Amino acid sequence: MCLIALSAFGCADKNQVNPRLSSEMPQKILWAWERPEDLRFLDPNEFGVAFLAQTILLESNRVTPRSRRQPLEVPPTAYLIAVTRFETSRETAKLPRLDYEMVARTARLVKTTLDLPDVRAIQIDFDAVVSERPFYRRLMIELRQQLPPETPLTMTSLASWCTGDAWFNDFPVDEAVPMVFQMGADSENIKTYLRNGNDWREPLCRGSYGLSIEEGPFDGMKPGRRIYLFKNSSWNASDIKGSRLGSSQR
Repeated sequence: MCLIALSAFGCADKNQVNPRLSSEMPQKILWAWERPEDLRFLDPNEFGVAFLAQTILLESNRVTPRSRRQPLEVPPTAYLIAVTRFETSRETAKLPRLDYEMVARTARLVKTTLDLPDVRAIQIDFDAVVSERPFYRRLMIELRQQLPPETPLTMTSLASWCTGDAWFNDFPVDEAVPMVFQMGADSENIKTYLRNGNDWREPLCRGSYGLSIEEGPFDGMKPGRRIYLFKNSSWNASDIKGSRLGSSQR
């Protein structure tokens, strides 16, 4: 069975970034996390918004969603991506079952974010450990089946995933966004790897970069890729105007 047959690419040896995203999605996206955000200063022709719509906690046999509680204001025509963050219990007595019922329940919850006003795409944020990867794969396949075929489905990726094995290359997603910030012990090795002219080993990671406003860009970035920007506090207009990240990436 070809697991990626449900994506826009059909069966292939290597799943690739969906080229449609370049024409449909802005080249710069702000991540709006769980804090009050007034982003009406953005030019919707230049910027989109990937906002945390909900966080889902998985423990034992329970699936506990927590919807966004903070206000979010955006320009009327902004391109909106609803992000669902997954968290799993690490307590031995509360380890999630990760069975098919949990897959079905979580997929239904993620799909509901498409009903939020003006949402045009879905993104999953899940720092899955090795034992959680089979669940993640089943979730993405189930979710792709439930979403309209024209709806972009994307995921965030630890930068180390993009330089390691291709464990998620069969996911039916349109792109994986490598988060090149807050990388911990891997930070210097990954930045050296990219600074030396290397690209991500995982093809799904080759359409974008996830950066933080605090750490900024890094040497070795390939031109023309979509930039996702994260900030540890609420955004304001000066963040964009006073940063190299606010100018167009060529």
